[in-house]
Amino acid sequence: MPQAIEFLGELGMFFSNDKPELFSEAIEGVVEETISSVQPGRVRCLGTYWPAQLYKVECQVTLIPEQAVCIVGRVGITLLVMPR
Repeated sequence: MPQAIEFLGELGMFFSNDKPELFSEAIEGVVEETISSVQPGRVRCLGTYWPAQLYKVECQVTLIPEQAVCIVGRVGITLLVMPR
């Protein structure tokens, strides 16, 4: 099972680490709330909604609702995303 799916499937885990953790494999998600370099948003992944932000904030893109994204890691419970 990919590391990202294991992470997303675990319940009751305490998230206090603010250090980015990159997944060994990217997984797909869909934007629910607009995400930009200055605005975090939300994504739907594996049937659940998660806070999300751009993996590279210097990237000048805006991800809009229903846009497919690649989830490449996390910081705490916030997923790190890139355009697909």
